[in-house]
Amino acid sequence: MPQTFSRQQFLRAAALLGAALALPAFAAADTFPSRPLKLLVPFSPGGNTDVVARLVGQGLAETLGQPVVVENVPGANGAIGASRVAAAANDGYTLLFGTAGTQAINPSLYRNLSAKSLDDFEYIALVTSIPNVLVVNEAKTPVKSVAELLSYARERRSGMSYGSPGMGSTVHLSGELLKSATKLDLVHAPYKGSAPALSDLIGGQIDFIFENITPALPFIQSGKLKALAVTSAERLP
Repeated sequence: MPQTFSRQQFLRAAALLGAALALPAFAAADTFPSRPLKLLVPFSPGGNTDVVARLVGQGLAETLGQPVVVENVPGANGAIGASRVAAAANDGYTLLFGTAGTQAINPSLYRNLSAKSLDDFEYIALVTSIPNVLVVNEAKTPVKSVAELLSYARERRSGMSYGSPGMGSTVHLSGELLKSATKLDLVHAPYKGSAPALSDLIGGQIDFIFENITPALPFIQSGKLKALAVTSAERLP
């Protein structure tokens, strides 16, 4: 069942993560960390991964006693940022806030990745699991349910477009699964992160998106976007 986490819960999780990160290094050198750490987010600012990573970075900084600099390196569904971390010095000072896309989907979809093996990384902890939500801009796509969306799509002569934060992301694959299951003419529009994709959805440039619940929720609550369904096994509160 998907869970929602408070800021305090994230900070506690980050404290445990910091302890797990520090213990092996302390065994070799009791001065770790002696300088700031870099936490690389392989997506643009404002998206789900970025929001969670910044909370975790704050908790790590408080636990380890050193600044944690969050750096965004978007592109290629996180592959560019993941490759940069894989090529960094193996000293514990450069961390990747990876996702299912960077660690599992990309190696399965793309042949030419400089970081294409799970063995290229040392894994510290699973931070959270967050579902996707199917959302539309009712001003452009006047529907209130998945059934209405499918009917609306079938009535249109031209295909409908859906956005994603990048090729191969869970958001992209959710749209492709809908396309395969319904045989609808759906056109994928990839972006470099969730924020620009949501911005274009609100602006009417695309018809819908399967987005992570975290960046989509403020727009749902404000009424700018309409939520039709979630990809979790159970309904969210």
